[in-house]
Amino acid sequence: MSEEIDSAIKEKEDHLVPLRSRMEELKEQFIKETCRFAAEWYRKTAKQYIAKYPEVTLGMSEAKIGKMKNEINSIVKSTDMSVRDMLDTPVLWWHMNPGLQTSITQYRQVADKYPEALDRAVRQVLGVLGVILQEYKFNVTASGNSGTYQEYWFAQAPGSKATTPCYPHLLSWSIDMQVTLKEYNSLYIEAMALYSEMQHLKDEKRRKEALNRWDSI
Repeated sequence: MSEEIDSAIKEKEDHLVPLRSRMEELKEQFIKETCRFAAEWYRKTAKQYIAKYPEVTLGMSEAKIGKMKNEINSIVKSTDMSVRDMLDTPVLWWHMNPGLQTSITQYRQVADKYPEALDRAVRQVLGVLGVILQEYKFNVTASGNSGTYQEYWFAQAPGSKATTPCYPHLLSWSIDMQVTLKEYNSLYIEAMALYSEMQHLKDEKRRKEALNRWDSI
């Protein structure tokens, strides 16, 4: 009986390996697509705020505008690093640290509502622009300091005073990001089922080993 269980566990593990491998490829693909999305978003959103608050823009010297543009160009150039630092972590991706504690809906997308953990990570990547907008007085606060009529570009963990720059408004991911995560979700559901079956078999094996040990003494 133990050999049969071992064989069944091995079969599940063998099926899980290519699924996790493909999920890793999709994670890398999602990160690259997020890099492209964020770099373009920084440029586009900065221009939107330049036009949204013309009195701020027109009140700046050419040197100050040039300094602001250089700071925005700097975050654009470092997009790859900032996205990877935020998104390439096991806590966001089931295949990097498989377990039964996550919900089957962990990676589900509904319209513009994206998986909470990934959505928060993407928004924090985008939130660095808020730091620059705050510095140049575009009615944004990304540091956690409240101000009259300012947009709150920060997130605060429950029970903590620490804040993180975070884009707060409606956000639509790129189509490529959505398609990639949709495939990841499909594989996640399949992999979770296999993993659950495998854990059930391992639990059954341990129960039988415990009973056999009891009966042998």
